[in-house]
Amino acid sequence: MNSNFAIYYDEEAYSTAKKIMGRQSAGKAFMKGVARCWSEGDLHGIGLGSSAPKRMLAQLHQDGFQGRLQWSTFPGSSRDDALGAIYYPAPLPKELAFARNSRNPAAYSLFGVTHTLSSTGVMDQLAHLVLPPFKPWDALICTSQAALTVVKRLQEELKVWMAESMGVSRFNPLVLPVIPLGVNVSEFACSVTDRADARKCLSIDRDEVVFLFAGRLSFHAKANPVVFYQALEDVAQTAKCKLICLEAGVCSNDGIRNGFEQAAAKLAPSVRFLRVDGRNEQEYQNAWRGADVFVSLSDNIQETFGITPIEAMAAGLPVLVSDWNGYKDTVRDGVDGYRIPVLMAPPGSGRDLAYRHAIGIDTYDFYIGRVSLATAVDRGVLVQRIKTLVERPELREAFGKAGQKRVQELYDWPVILMQYVDLVDELEKIRRSAGAVKAQPWPNRPDPFSLFSHYSTNSLSGNWLVNVTARQSAALQDLLGLEMVAYGFDPEILVADDIVALHHLAANNTFTVQRLVEAAGGVVPRHVRALMWCNKAGLVDFHMP
Repeated sequence: MNSNFAIYYDEEAYSTAKKIMGRQSAGKAFMKGVARCWSEGDLHGIGLGSSAPKRMLAQLHQDGFQGRLQWSTFPGSSRDDALGAIYYPAPLPKELAFARNSRNPAAYSLFGVTHTLSSTGVMDQLAHLVLPPFKPWDALICTSQAALTVVKRLQEELKVWMAESMGVSRFNPLVLPVIPLGVNVSEFACSVTDRADARKCLSIDRDEVVFLFAGRLSFHAKANPVVFYQALEDVAQTAKCKLICLEAGVCSNDGIRNGFEQAAAKLAPSVRFLRVDGRNEQEYQNAWRGADVFVSLSDNIQETFGITPIEAMAAGLPVLVSDWNGYKDTVRDGVDGYRIPVLMAPPGSGRDLAYRHAIGIDTYDFYIGRVSLATAVDRGVLVQRIKTLVERPELREAFGKAGQKRVQELYDWPVILMQYVDLVDELEKIRRSAGAVKAQPWPNRPDPFSLFSHYSTNSLSGNWLVNVTARQSAALQDLLGLEMVAYGFDPEILVADDIVALHHLAANNTFTVQRLVEAAGGVVPRHVRALMWCNKAGLVDFHMP
């Protein structure tokens, strides 16, 4: 089976070269999954910029792809229309839908995916999906039940507000499937020898129990480790073995790094801490292979799905996570590891926090950080779960095997991508049932020659005559190379060959503007602009009849 959708390619969304964040990590894994799933078939890419297809193909080749890449420039072509859908690696921006609708609203479906849901821009995007320009055959993949609940709440609140304030009663019934993110399971394979070598590199003894946190090290924007450090210290006081907290990741600045080190020294003096730079691939891999338990006690609304517990399960590690958002879907308490209860401040406790951020008093980091400070992981339960995992290596092994089996069956990228294929088939049925739909203009993005037509003395008319003198004929080549008027040349927007053809025709015959454009090929907007370029450069004259 070939892919039945095109991938909107923006390198930043699929690479961790410049930014190591959850969205980029997920995008990078997605591309590897695509290369695995359709390694020798045809893949379809769409995007902006002349270098994008080369970058996309290079990334796919690096991931093992050996097929062909079919590329289109957005907003698409007949090839994309026949394919039926375009995947966008984030919530759908309205610009994509407006651009499609200006060609043909029913040409294809657009579907995006949720990542972080707590920023103001994303919340606006999610809510506005129930409004034009989006269509019933568009979709937003929610990566967890928790994400779906947030999306529905935002959309329902917007509907109520618009109904009460403006009497609006019709909204777009967007498709909202729940499909998780995936991992490429084979990347996390670890043999007994690999584990022994990794622990040796990290100077970890056989009788030490290692708790690994891997990912972005940010106490205000990811997971505040205070309760974990306290719980580790509680267990370490009576444990018969030594405990290690292994933190593998990246701190965005020295202040955050110092914050982690200060808290560890004060709260867990009996625990040995190891820190690994997440940008060093070998060291990061050793951290995963040398661990006994994976920990992610997220308490932050910026987390939506949480890919690292899935990666840990793929690596055969038991997981110790907070009972938080996407973790509720992926980690089975008492089967793959443990989920620790989380307590939040009650509804109504944070409206001032939201307003302060919305009007610019507080930054996004302060907003989510202060919400996190009113969110607490249950220390008592955490201590008991850590104690159990330390004392029962056979349970750690059982949890690890159960999680690994679950990921192989449910979260390997080819498994997830088949759900994307099924979604596109569903969207196609909705789209086809709508029948023919007329092209729709993009409000507030009108033709500038229409919106600003009153700025000029006149607008060019099709019945005006075009004249070229001998002097103007001789000047063509010099003006084509003059940067001051040639800077706008483009293969689709302002074409130098069009200018040459129009000028040649006008120099040898008498034409009206309309007849000249028709003789040159009849691409009206493009050829009219080329003709106006000639007039601006002094190469043709116009005469009203």
